[in-house]
Amino acid sequence: MSKKRRSKVLISDFLNQVEKEAPARSAESWDNVGLLIGDASDAIQGAVVSIDLTEESIAIARKLGYSLIFNHHPAIFPKQKGLSAFTAAGSSKLAFECARAGISVIACHTNFDREAIEAMRDLCNCLGAQPVGRLFEKGECGLLKLAVYVPRTHLEHVRAALFDSGAGSIGDYDSCSFSVEGEGTFRGQEHTKPFLGKPGVLERASELKLETIVPEPLVSRVIHAMKKAHPYEEAAYDLYRLEQKTPPRGFRAGLGYGFIAEFSKDVSFHAFQDRVRKTFDIERFLVTGDLKRPVSRIGFSPGKGSSFVTDAARAGCDVFITGETGYHAAREVSRDFGMRVLELGHPESELYFLKTAEKWLKSAGIPVRVLRSQVQTFV
Repeated sequence: MSKKRRSKVLISDFLNQVEKEAPARSAESWDNVGLLIGDASDAIQGAVVSIDLTEESIAIARKLGYSLIFNHHPAIFPKQKGLSAFTAAGSSKLAFECARAGISVIACHTNFDREAIEAMRDLCNCLGAQPVGRLFEKGECGLLKLAVYVPRTHLEHVRAALFDSGAGSIGDYDSCSFSVEGEGTFRGQEHTKPFLGKPGVLERASELKLETIVPEPLVSRVIHAMKKAHPYEEAAYDLYRLEQKTPPRGFRAGLGYGFIAEFSKDVSFHAFQDRVRKTFDIERFLVTGDLKRPVSRIGFSPGKGSSFVTDAARAGCDVFITGETGYHAAREVSRDFGMRVLELGHPESELYFLKTAEKWLKSAGIPVRVLRSQVQTFV
């Protein structure tokens, strides 16, 4: 490959881009995302994108001289398993091979599923449906109240940061908050650099207590945004868990998984199947339920959708599209709710990770090769 085509982007640069699009703090606690193998200071010579780390993806990276493999599924799992435990045999073979070949590996998994709203919008557009909400396990999510103490000079700046990060929605209303004025006291130690006053001196400041509502899945990103916008070295804030829950409304990043979407008019199931085949570039899939009734509302969750199949049914979906659910779960919702379940296959349902990851890499000027390795095959 000529030097002109080589990327001068560092691993750390691309990690920063991924962090903006799909923050690692949004991943499930059990997940293992980010840079799993490699050195963040290395330059990226090119990237291979694939759902899983496979022998094929490593072979292609070596052939092209590419130094990064960008996966959806983490190659090291569970996260507690360090590279020191890996050998050239067994389940650790591929990770070992990457480390030995100087190929870095990045995973973007549940943080992608929660945050990369552009992928879900693209998918909806291809299906011809309008997104109306996201799927939640148990059909709702917990709410917390955030109270933060802010000097008047920065009240609107902090408030805007909270709203932009997903706080402040109550039902069909957004930008909801309350503020009340009071007096705050504080004294910084000698090494501090307070925004107001001097170190070692007891200060009194006119502040406002700013309160708003935060959906539980967004707490991490909202607190991060608040601290970044707040002028104080140490922002004082409280979080209160509320009794009420919120149903899934709106189509926001970081909140829930997949989507619920509607067609402007009913679509025959035959025509709907054709749209699915074209959208996911797939010929065959498994359908449970009545093939005759038309489709008006659909739900989608990539990968293993068994946690969301009942929620999609209760949300009034006519069809739930996913990678896999299991026979009994699909039969139950078909019998009890009349909802059809359409199972694409686990990696087939995650096609839009590949499409979105390719866009991210190309926008950073990184040469990229996308692989759709067939782990399972219809025969």
